This record gives sequence, C-alpha cells and structure tokens, in this order.
Amino acid sequence: MTFKSDAVFDEIKERINTEKELVKKVSTAFRITVTASDGTVKKWTVDTKSEPAYVGNEDREVEVEINIKDDDFMKIAQGKMKPDQAFMQGKMKLKGNITKAMKLKTILDPSILKSKL
Repeated sequence: MTFKSDAVFDEIKERINTEKELVKKVSTAFRITVTASDGTVKKWTVDTKSEPAYVGNEDREVEVEINIKDDDFMKIAQGKMKPDQAFMQGKMKLKGNITKAMKLKTILDPSILKSKL
C-alpha cells in the first residue's frame, strides 16, 4: 500500500536538513502513525530535537504521539483542515505534550509545502 502522505514526509525530511531556523523553532520529537484506507499502518518519527534532525521510520523517544488517517493527514497538509479542527473532530488522536503538538502546524504549513498535493 502506498501512502499519499509519504511525499509530505519526504519533503519534511528535505526541509529539516536545509532550514535550520525551522528545526530550532519546532524543537520537538513526534511520532505520527498514519493509517491507510485499507488499514495498513506506517509510523513516522519527526525528531527536530536531535542533531542532526531526523525524519524516518526508526523508533525513537518522542514527546508527542499522533494517530491519524492518511486522507485526514493530507487534508491538513493541503490546508483543507486545520490540525486543531482534526483533533476536535476526533480525526486526530494526540498523546503527550499538547503545547508541543501545536508545533506540528509549523512543519505542515500548506503555504510552505511544495509537494504536489
């Protein structure tokens, strides 16, 4: 199963290696568990606290865990849904530091993402 969100994570990986200000601004470790429409699950770790920053499927210690469907994740990345809206509607489950979870908006800012969404 291919995940639509893979392109977004690839772009995040590229950006955290080139945009040092972004890494400093976010400075949080996330685990984002994405579920495809067929039930397939993929876990991504976005760690902007480590040096160098890391995006991949390695299991690391994180401050925020997020569970979301691939389609809903893409709506957030496309700017069709706000992360807080997804949370309030129960489309995104959070575990951990909610204040740090809000920093995900910085990474998923649709005006910055270049992926062909």
